[in-house]
Amino acid sequence: MAAAQDPTRSVIRPPKGSRGGRPRFEITLRDLTQIERFAAIGLTQREIALMVEVSQRTFEKWCQSKEVIAAIEKGRANGLAVAGKALHDKMVAGDIAAIIWYEKTRGRRTDRIEVVQEDQSQAIQRLISTMTPDQLQRVANGESPSEVLGSNA
Repeated sequence: MAAAQDPTRSVIRPPKGSRGGRPRFEITLRDLTQIERFAAIGLTQREIALMVEVSQRTFEKWCQSKEVIAAIEKGRANGLAVAGKALHDKMVAGDIAAIIWYEKTRGRRTDRIEVVQEDQSQAIQRLISTMTPDQLQRVANGESPSEVLGSNA
């Protein structure tokens, strides 16, 4: 693979007396920096492995180390921070689409209408028909129907 020819990548040789095998790649500072940068732009672990020029299996092994996990987490957090700042700047500038998107995702607001099933609708109509005007007003003011009906039961 191309990574074995990379002069900036160091290789860990197996100790004398071992059964041999292929030398392992050491994770370099350059690798960690690239991993962080690629995680920031949202690449998957498979895509990061391709960009760092190691096999997916090697990268999966690297992902067991605390330093690689930290680089991925920091990169993703940085990417979200940059995107969040850009969104905030657009909102402050009055971009309506950015404001709506923010309200729906981060503001936890929605424009969905709840659909009530037919049997629920009939049950609600029956409940309303048994209530007095005073009870209906209390429900309209925010009391729960069970509290209102329970108080006169």
